[in-house]
Order: sequence, then structure tokens, then C-alpha cells
Amino acid sequence: MKRLFLERDAPIDAGVPTIGTLIFNGLALKTIERPWLPTAPGGKPFESCVPAGRYELVPFIRPNGDHVRALVNPGFGVYLEDTDRPSGVGRYLILIHAGNWVDDVVGCIAPGTTLAESGKGPMVQQSRQAMQSIMGWLGDDPAEVIIRWRGEWR
Repeated sequence: MKRLFLERDAPIDAGVPTIGTLIFNGLALKTIERPWLPTAPGGKPFESCVPAGRYELVPFIRPNGDHVRALVNPGFGVYLEDTDRPSGVGRYLILIHAGNWVDDVVGCIAPGTTLAESGKGPMVQQSRQAMQSIMGWLGDDPAEVIIRWRGEWR
């Protein structure tokens, strides 16, 4: 199984995007996500990143045709599809997909080759190129991502 590691910077402020470094196959990409809003299960839907932990990365094709990976861990209340949620509780379709600003992700993770500041705030650059690197390396292989806050690696 292929494994990616996402190390998030500690949140500075509840309203600030979550920035991280995604490491795999000798590469280190930057990421941008929504701030962490701790509501159970899985964080606040459509407004928060997911909890730190281990997630299966399931292949998924977006309506626009993009091939991406979805994070799944029922133990954290994170499912692939809306219909997978018991009693409609939990989060679904948490994807790693192309995007540059925090407004481009709704609970998802956007990777980029570098981090920059813009008039809209922090952003990742060359996100489509970063996604090509991720998807090219993953291919059709089973994969997982392990997410930790900086300083939690053991």
C-alpha cells in the first residue's frame, strides 16, 4: 500500500486556513485546507478540515472528469458517499483535488508545489501540476494518508 504523510502547521487562529506539507515518494508539496472546527464526528461539514489520523484514499472521479482520491475513515465519521453515512451523520466526499485558495475547498485538501501570499490570502501554486504528481505516483494502487499536526510525529 502506498502511503502519503500530511503534516499540518499548528493553527494560528480559528479563521486562518490550515497549511501543511504533503510528503510522498521523496516529494514535498504544500497544502491548503479549511481551518479545524472541532465538531463531532469528523469536524464541521463543509467548513472544516478533517481530524488528524489515518485515512484510506479511495479513487474517485469528480463530475468535471478529474481523477482524485477521497479520504475515508468511518471511525472518524468520514465516508465516501452521502449514502454511506449511518443515519445521515458524518462527512462525505472529502477529496484531495486541485485548488489554489481555501475558498476552492469545502472540507477538502488542495495541494500545490509552493505556498504564496496573494490578495485573497495564502494560496498554493501549480495545484494541477501537484495533482498530476500525486495521481501519477498513486496510479491504481491502494493508498492511505496519515495526517498529523506539526510536532505530533512519533
